Parts: sequence; structure tokens; C-alpha cells
Amino acid sequence: MKKYLMILNLLFFLLVSCGDSDLSEDYLTVSNKILAIRVQEPEARPGETVSMKLLVSGKNMDQLSDIPVTWTIGSEEDDYYLREEVPYHQELQVEIPSNIPVGETVIEVPVLASIIIDNKLLSSLKRFRITNNPAGMNPQISEIQADWKSGNDFHTQTIAAGETITIDHSVGNIAFTVNTLELPQGGNDQLVYKWYFTTSKNSDGLLEVNDDLERIEEILGSGSHAAEFRQSVLISLYGEDGEGSFQKGTYNIYIVIRDNASESNDRSEDRLGTAFSYFTLDVMD
Repeated sequence: MKKYLMILNLLFFLLVSCGDSDLSEDYLTVSNKILAIRVQEPEARPGETVSMKLLVSGKNMDQLSDIPVTWTIGSEEDDYYLREEVPYHQELQVEIPSNIPVGETVIEVPVLASIIIDNKLLSSLKRFRITNNPAGMNPQISEIQADWKSGNDFHTQTIAAGETITIDHSVGNIAFTVNTLELPQGGNDQLVYKWYFTTSKNSDGLLEVNDDLERIEEILGSGSHAAEFRQSVLISLYGEDGEGSFQKGTYNIYIVIRDNASESNDRSEDRLGTAFSYFTLDVMD
């Protein structure tokens, strides 16, 4: 078991070390890349069912794809081991055996997800805990809200996962805000929000993250903030300074939320709760 975990930890280190090569900017993802694994919940009791889902980005990535994902959970040498293949768009449902000897201890279970896209192998590692006293849980996204100004009119639209929002050249900037359900004991204060954007599927369009305070407040109100690591992000459709060409096209957008709790015993914090969502922005002439 120790040898197995050492191999997985080495793999995890290599994946983290080389994983950012596809990101020319912190928020820009061009080729296919694993953004997150969600385990629902990250801590579970023996006998409970845990679901797992992978999020892969990319300008041509279809979130309804049937491409198989291979899940390797636990170890053949340990109390629990499972290897199963399911289509990408489906969750993997895993029933934890009720006879696992947990007692007062905590069992860290490694989860390795692998997928082959365009002859390229993508893999990512996460862990969840089997315990009789679960405390960790995932954040839950309640809604994503889009706000923009067209002429003198303000517009608001709520976006569900997988939906498409359409705007035209009359919009200079658009703000996206992700809201989460309240976690116990101030857990929301420890969440890290990360936005990712693809280049356009059908043009050379490139969205710019705009942190101009005046433009942000114009849409979201006085005192608002926006950046890729906060709940809201403001996107400029005419370049960072609003003086570039109109960036028409169709973009995939992803939001990943991670629990960054300081009490985690895992230095990589890959065990902690994760939530994600995705949608499409269609920018028309």
C-alpha cells in the first residue's frame, strides 16, 4: 500500500508540475486539460455511496461526450480497490463497503482519473476520506449570474450548467458572478474561485479579464470587485483597455471552486471539497 501511494503521489507531483503548460495565461485554457475532479462528498462513512465526476476544458470539448474515463480507486493491497470505466458525461457511483475497519481512524483513498482525448492521455489524482465522523463537504453552486450594460440599459441573466448566453457588439463588458450555498461555520470564507476561458471555437477571438474598478462598479455596483480568484469576473469584449477589435466568437467558460481550508493535513489539499460548473458565451456581430 505504501509503495502504491508513493507511486500515486509521484504521479500527482508530475501532473501538477507539468499541468500548467497548456495555460498561456492564468485563466486561459486552449487545449484539453483536466481542471477538477469532484468527489461527492470528500469525506464519507462506510456503507455510503460516493459519486465522482471529471471536468475537462478545451475549446472543442463536448461536456456530453461519451469518451470513456478510467477510474482507479484505492489499492489492491488495501481495504478497498475499484477500477471502472464510465462515459465522460456520467458520474461514477461508488458504494463504500460497510465492513471497512475504520474505527476511530481515517482512511485516505486515492482516486486516479484518466481519459484519452485526441490520442493524448490526461490524468489527475485526488483523494477522499473514509471516516465515521465526516466533516468535510463540497461547496455547492446555487447559480451563475451574468450582468452587462447595452447602451443605457442593464441586463441580468441566470445561467445553468451547460447553457449558452448570447450577447452582441453593443456590449463592451460582461460580468459573471457565481453564488454558493452557505457552508457551516463560515466555510464560504475559505473558498477559492477560479475562472477558465477558452479561445473562440470559430474565430481568433480572445476574452480579456478586465479589473478596471470603474467598469466593474458600473455593472455590479459601488464597491464591487472582480478577478479570476474572486466570486465575480469582468470580461472585456474589446480588449483589456476597451480599445481593441470586437472579440466575436463562441467561448467555453468554466468555474472551479475549491475549499482552501487551512486545517487540512494534506499539503496539496487535493482531498478538500470541489464544485464546478460550465457554460458557453456566444458573442455575435
